[in-house]
Amino acid sequence: MPPASLSMTTYAPRSHLLRALIAGALAIGMAGCQNVPPPAANRISIDAQPNGVAIRASDDALFVTDDRRNVILGSHDHATFARYADVREVAGQPNSLGAIAVTPSGALLVARFGFGEAGALFISTSSGDAQPLAGLAPERRRLGLASIGAGRVLSSWFVKAKGVPSKAGISLVSYDPATHTASERDLVAGLAKPVGVAVRGDALFVADQDGNVVLRFGLAALLAAPAPVPGDQGTVFARVEHPDLLAIDKTGALYTKCGATGLCRIAPDGTVTSVANDFQNARGIAIDEARHALYVVDRASASSAIGSTIRILPLAAAY
Repeated sequence: MPPASLSMTTYAPRSHLLRALIAGALAIGMAGCQNVPPPAANRISIDAQPNGVAIRASDDALFVTDDRRNVILGSHDHATFARYADVREVAGQPNSLGAIAVTPSGALLVARFGFGEAGALFISTSSGDAQPLAGLAPERRRLGLASIGAGRVLSSWFVKAKGVPSKAGISLVSYDPATHTASERDLVAGLAKPVGVAVRGDALFVADQDGNVVLRFGLAALLAAPAPVPGDQGTVFARVEHPDLLAIDKTGALYTKCGATGLCRIAPDGTVTSVANDFQNARGIAIDEARHALYVVDRASASSAIGSTIRILPLAAAY
């Protein structure tokens, strides 16, 4: 059973006036700067096994996927979390939820890994509700997501044979949020193990974990292609050790896990620099444009005495 502190909560959008007052108050003392400062706390403790993370700009809500309870957790104060929606469990399988993507309407999309039998995407259009999208291949182990408009999301996946990925790619999932029906068209094929996906303008970035690279593709060309484009036709944008889920800021800089304990920034020209190298296990990353900050899942191992946190780091000074 979940602890008493996790209860179902309805998340109503804040008024425009309240948001304006808060933004104005935070901006005091930052004369000449258009961005508000990051929050004072640099770690948020979370009683969970977190993986994906996202911030919904319309109401400033923070969301995290929790593998301990197979739920989406939500927070409006960026300090305490409540149960937002349950994701359907699979009997006999460990829980494994991946990335969260926020749609233009404010709904949430969540990837379920599925271990080769129950890979799926879920949509949550309101608190307390998460429904699977019907019509997707369950053998695909799903990890990363990137919303590219109403009813369309990019999904990274791979299929295993004899313990190693045998097929892997990026697909376009087109879905109806009312009926929860979906169809899928492969855009990129022949990757090693794609995890993170991020989009800025016409650029699609893919973290191919087993290839230790971040690849770049032209999104319009992929959508127009009559057949899936081979992964080796992508441009090697950066070489990173074991990259994971991706986030991209408004300048085009990418952020991802690098190495066993690191978090790296990839500049728009492909230059890789270390942001921090003291993570237990960096997972999902969200950009908080208003606070000029990164929210990064730091997932604890089962034997760790520290516990999992959401770490808050400032964006680069050149942002």
